[in-house]
Amino acid sequence: MRPRRYFTGITIMDIIPITLLFFASPAFAGSGWTIEFLVGIPLSFPSSLLIRQAGEPDLRHQPRFQSRPFDRPLYYTVRIGRWDGPDGWELEMNHDKLYLSNPTKEIEQFTISHGFNRITLNRSIERGDVIWRVGAGVVITHPENTIRGRRVPEDEGILGTGYHLSGPTAMGAVGARIGSREGPFLPLEGMGSASWVRVPVADGEADLSVASLHGLMGVGYGW
Repeated sequence: MRPRRYFTGITIMDIIPITLLFFASPAFAGSGWTIEFLVGIPLSFPSSLLIRQAGEPDLRHQPRFQSRPFDRPLYYTVRIGRWDGPDGWELEMNHDKLYLSNPTKEIEQFTISHGFNRITLNRSIERGDVIWRVGAGVVITHPENTIRGRRVPEDEGILGTGYHLSGPTAMGAVGARIGSREGPFLPLEGMGSASWVRVPVADGEADLSVASLHGLMGVGYGW
């Protein structure tokens, strides 16, 4: 059986040596770097969904989504930052999940459970005890859906893994850090995000907008 891949065709065994090489590079020899891993609870608001399928009338729906953050695969955020005093630049990936909770007769299943992955470049500013962040980037999705009895193929997209570069995203956040930026610390954060994606369905495509609030906490380390 082909092993399940959770992000753009890369398995955990692929990520470990890549990560070790990345942090062994000369760019990470200096100071001012942080790395963070956070978990939390997202809340997605009712949004808009438009489905176009060949030979059928368009479907419009106001979807409601559950995230199930503690079901596998886990909801999480990873972030790598480079700071110059109180100002920083960060690369972030927020791994969210969407499970449609109000299906219809035609929209039997609409799920993005192995990744509604928001990848953003953030500008971060620390003022006193508060950290402000704004960021923009792209969404990589792994859609699983069944529309009018037809299931979308999951072996297409990036390298045939079922992942698709799907659209833009933006975020804003306010947070705090328990502990010094140098050494271990505990990050806390409230984040808002807005995304628009186009994902495949069988014999067609779906346009989806998603606005969400996120409460996050985790662990971090700086040097």
